Amino acid sequence: MSKDYLGIIIILICLFFLVSQNTYSSSKEEDYKLQEQCGKRSEEYFKKEYNNGFSTYENIQITSHYQNHYNKKLNKCFILMETTYYNTYTKKNDSFIKDINDINENKKYGSFSRIQIDYSPITCEVSGKTCKSEEEWDKLVKPYMEE
Repeated sequence: MSKDYLGIIIILICLFFLVSQNTYSSSKEEDYKLQEQCGKRSEEYFKKEYNNGFSTYENIQITSHYQNHYNKKLNKCFILMETTYYNTYTKKNDSFIKDINDINENKKYGSFSRIQIDYSPITCEVSGKTCKSEEEWDKLVKPYMEE
């Protein structure tokens, strides 16, 4: 093989790596922007629905918090909200609710609810699949919040 061909091959290999690196970088940059947008939209949604996450109604204290995740595989922004209702009179958690929603489509993907900590769930469903415990619900939600 002549030196000219070898030089051309080396240049082509270098160009290939430069182009693929730039594509990968812009993809990471785009992912970051989508994650950031997801965070902002989730925060707006939570503030609109739950204000600062604390409220009181008669003798019930309501505490809510959330976590969000941009799922690259599904190209969706998910928000996972948890709300606890605490009875200040009985000094017990009266009920607990978890919901997972797609922020952009305003679509509920699943819900979990129970009355008091030691009772079976009233609602336990994710994307049409029913479950019988909070642990099962968490497993069904995990792929939406981690990929």
